[in-house]
Amino acid sequence: MSTAAEFAKAGFAAALLLTLIEAADLNVRLGPVFENFTERLTLAAYFSINLFWGLVIGFVTGLAAALAGLAISKLDGRASRSSAPPRWRTTLATVGVAAAGAALLDLVPEVHRYVLGCIREAEKIALARVLLRAENFFTYLTILAILLCCGLLGLITRKRRSGSTPAAIGWMILLASVILAAYYVDSRVEVQQYEFSLHRSMFLLGFALALSLVSSAGALFRPGTRTSTRCATRFNAAPLILVTVIAGVAFTIVHFDRNQNLKTQVFFRTVETKQFVKLMQWALDFDRDGYSSLLGGGDSDDRRSTINPGQPEIADDGVDNNCIGGDISSEEVDSWMHGFQQLNTAPNPDAKRFNVLYVFIDTVRADHLTVYGYGRKTTPALEKLAQRSFVFDNAFTPAPSTYQAVPKFMQSSYWDAHVETWTETLARNGYDTILFPARRAATLYRRIKDPHLIGSTRTSNMKESVDALIQTFQQRTAARPLCAYLYTFEPHAPYKPRRDFNFGSKRADLYDGEIAYCDHQLGRLIDWLDENGRLKDTMIVIMSDHGESLGERDVYKHNAQLYNEQMHVPMIVYVPGMAGRRIRDYVSTIDLGSTILNTVGVSCPMEYVGASLVPLMRNQPFTLPPVYGEHWQRNDSPFWGPERNVDPEIKKYMIISQDGFKLITSLNYNTFELFNLGEDPLELHNLYDRMPEKAAELKMLLGRYIDVVSISRPADADEQRFFKGHSDEDSGEK
Repeated sequence: MSTAAEFAKAGFAAALLLTLIEAADLNVRLGPVFENFTERLTLAAYFSINLFWGLVIGFVTGLAAALAGLAISKLDGRASRSSAPPRWRTTLATVGVAAAGAALLDLVPEVHRYVLGCIREAEKIALARVLLRAENFFTYLTILAILLCCGLLGLITRKRRSGSTPAAIGWMILLASVILAAYYVDSRVEVQQYEFSLHRSMFLLGFALALSLVSSAGALFRPGTRTSTRCATRFNAAPLILVTVIAGVAFTIVHFDRNQNLKTQVFFRTVETKQFVKLMQWALDFDRDGYSSLLGGGDSDDRRSTINPGQPEIADDGVDNNCIGGDISSEEVDSWMHGFQQLNTAPNPDAKRFNVLYVFIDTVRADHLTVYGYGRKTTPALEKLAQRSFVFDNAFTPAPSTYQAVPKFMQSSYWDAHVETWTETLARNGYDTILFPARRAATLYRRIKDPHLIGSTRTSNMKESVDALIQTFQQRTAARPLCAYLYTFEPHAPYKPRRDFNFGSKRADLYDGEIAYCDHQLGRLIDWLDENGRLKDTMIVIMSDHGESLGERDVYKHNAQLYNEQMHVPMIVYVPGMAGRRIRDYVSTIDLGSTILNTVGVSCPMEYVGASLVPLMRNQPFTLPPVYGEHWQRNDSPFWGPERNVDPEIKKYMIISQDGFKLITSLNYNTFELFNLGEDPLELHNLYDRMPEKAAELKMLLGRYIDVVSISRPADADEQRFFKGHSDEDSGEK
């Protein structure tokens, strides 16, 4: 118990050290999102959970270390002999105790899932051939290796404590450097990705090294020194410190869900505090379903494991299964669907069987295009086309991932509804379809599903695709209209330096260069169509599947969140004979299928929930419904089916009302963010607690959408990367 008590002190000090590092970092990074000084003080109170768990983890670690030491001494015969046992015998005893400890830890579900999740990540980087053969065995070996490394770390720490002062200081400098490196990786690298493998590992590494660091620093307070006396005097305040920590924990449990701004920052911007809060929620989860009713966990009934935010809603059962939106009936689901479906077609006396040129540019955020107000001349060709086109200033993707967005905007639906795509509908009504992919994109082939697909070019970049498309137009006769589907990948990471479009060497500069390259190639195509009179009979749609984060909120790339940098996309529609204009209504890319079919006079499939935007383009009175979106991610192994998944599903949803308010929720953490996009386009100021009526209104609408999605989405919906039994050349895409 003495050893456990010493470890508890070290655990407290380690948690305090990591918390001070995080507090200093957060007060700089979160400056714009703190509403006032009170929020900074409240966040400081939340840190008490870190200190509490530091004490607990330290105590448990010390107890385990003491018991392990006792077992080793019994095995190597140290307790019964006057002389020290041979080193080989001690080593063998240590490995034996570690092996037994690893076997016990492997039986703990949370430990096993964490390590197995790391094994699954390793399988993705060329280790599958070895690891797939015996995953559980390698999981056990990994746990054993971790225990042996911890033992080695403890041994080195003890030696450094009793060694020379210069060596001890060097050791402490090394530990501090690695701790800071682990914190940097945890807080800056692949943020909101690999939560259960990389980031949890960095947290554990940082805490273990912090324990070693504070223990090494304790050598400076050896008994008999003046420093030791002062330290002993200070430790008389231990009861007061303990009471303060407990009071802070109690305040956090009561207050945590009352400030959604801070709660969101804890889960998405902190690294140490997030893990400790999740640990506390785990301890307070009484029905062991992964969600707590306390500390803002969102579980409305912590006695029934079938009720929690991760559950799908079940219609007509009288229970709010997912704890948002209330119970829903089958009639209400049908009513929701009908309300959207009646908007998929509008009267259009000017409909004509135009050719359709659909330009899908991967990974383009709207605010990096000149036509959307960007300061750099990234899109001069689009600016020229925009003068006679409909530019939708507020267009949003339904998902920040290609694999989730494509089935939605190809089926004019908010989920993969297994209905006819708009290209299939065109083919059924006399159109020929040609896909011009700048890379092999199996997800597009699956989504176009055109039995009359007359060809697919073998191009490797946008320049070749444009050349092939021009050649196709030259060879076409007027017998059948053409749907040309141009897909290009250039703005997707990794970015290539473009010598002719060089804005600099930073990530955003390279990204802008890729956009400018695409714009140049697109300009060649538009100029050719104009010079050859084909703009008179060709409708052009230019869009993107999602945006790209370039460091906002420390996030890079996409497939992580629902903020505008990943959700706000360009959407430009040119229709021959119609005078274009800018449209500020909030629209979704799922509206494109209905709009294209309505423009060329082809009836929409009745199941489409995307609204036809023809009334807006004709400047007729028209009220659009809210815009919805989701981020739904499973970190599955590409080699096993989803039933073998070990990590929780990530579920985030958003709604944007036509008055410009946006509500984002994460079902994993029960967080809510409300933004006024008209006044706060960067989404820095969470208004959820300051506008309770608007928040309640949008929460009700969003809850109903979540319920409809969970009930209506087919079990085999193709909105995620492939599972076992499938292959895709693009399966590594984010």
